[in-house]
Amino acid sequence: MKNSEVPFGYEKDGHLYLSGWLGNPDRQIGEVRDKDIPTSAHFFVNRYEDLKKKIEEVIEKIDSTENKGSFLMKLLHLKEQLPKHAGLGDYQSLFEQVSKYELLVTDLIKKNRERNSEIKSALIEEVKVAVEVINWKEGTELVNDLKAKWIKTGNAEEGKNEQLEEEFWEIVKNFFDRKKNFYEDKQKLLELRQKKYGELVVEAEKTKELYGKRKFDRIKELREIWKGIGGVPNDVFAPLHEKFNSHLREQSSSGTDYADALRFLEAIHKGETPFEKDVVDRIKQKVYKDKGRNPSKGKILELIQLLGEREFVNKLSHKRFPDFASLEAGKKKSIRAGIVKDLLSRDKEELKLFEENSSNFTSRDGSMNKMLDGKLRGQKRKIAIKEKLLEWIEDDEF
Repeated sequence: MKNSEVPFGYEKDGHLYLSGWLGNPDRQIGEVRDKDIPTSAHFFVNRYEDLKKKIEEVIEKIDSTENKGSFLMKLLHLKEQLPKHAGLGDYQSLFEQVSKYELLVTDLIKKNRERNSEIKSALIEEVKVAVEVINWKEGTELVNDLKAKWIKTGNAEEGKNEQLEEEFWEIVKNFFDRKKNFYEDKQKLLELRQKKYGELVVEAEKTKELYGKRKFDRIKELREIWKGIGGVPNDVFAPLHEKFNSHLREQSSSGTDYADALRFLEAIHKGETPFEKDVVDRIKQKVYKDKGRNPSKGKILELIQLLGEREFVNKLSHKRFPDFASLEAGKKKSIRAGIVKDLLSRDKEELKLFEENSSNFTSRDGSMNKMLDGKLRGQKRKIAIKEKLLEWIEDDEF
């Protein structure tokens, strides 16, 4: 038969053959049915056209997409399929076309993997820095961002990819392991601190069994220990702190021993114990109500008044100078002295006015005179207290 009836092949002994191409030998692809060569050949031509169309579709996708590397396996599969495909057509042309795109994609993959190797090497250096960030939240955000970049980056060069993957993920794993251990240790530390706070609350309650100097020293010791334990969440700390202070306030002001009260007030004066108005007021009431004569009574009442005035001056200093806490010691001293002098000047003016007016008031039963005398004595006490405060300031005992 003529070759034109069987394009790119021929018929022999009732069989159809595809002519050899590119070193591939002639190959039987089918039989002639009902002795109708053209119809039988047309069937195999259509099979070739279907394969050609499939290849053209793949090539069109490669041309229109950025991720060309994803088509390499498809091209290799088609290239492998060509010498085995049962059809009639220009297989050499298809083979050359597929080979051209295989080379193109392979070259792109090679370049991309070289670029990916550079990117992943850079990401490893970045993650090494990120895992050293002290703030865990900030460090975690940086590491997670780098993880996302790593995952989006394709494979590195063959021979390097596995090593890069192992190095990167080992660094990330170690970071999260350290973070986990840190928070586990932190939780254990918080639990230990909470336990210590609870134990101190119990110890604070036990101070009611102590008296005199032993009680004062124990209270001071417990306060120092309390300050050194460290932080816990406020919802845990607040109730424990309230119980602790409640026990110590009760014990600090519960004794009838004047020596205890004096030591407690002296500790406030020296800054060893914070000024708590309710505690100081309870001491004041107890001393006032005590009808006995104790040589320390006057000193205690004077010290209470001095501490109260000192607290007032400090609050006034902070109110007038919002940055008072951050000022240097000399500036604070000057501000306090200025405030006390202003208050002292005002008190002296009021005393002068009382003295000038006292001679104009009198009563038959003497009640008015007693009231005025009381006011004069009170005003003189206020002046004496402020003069004493100036001495405290001058001697750095304020």
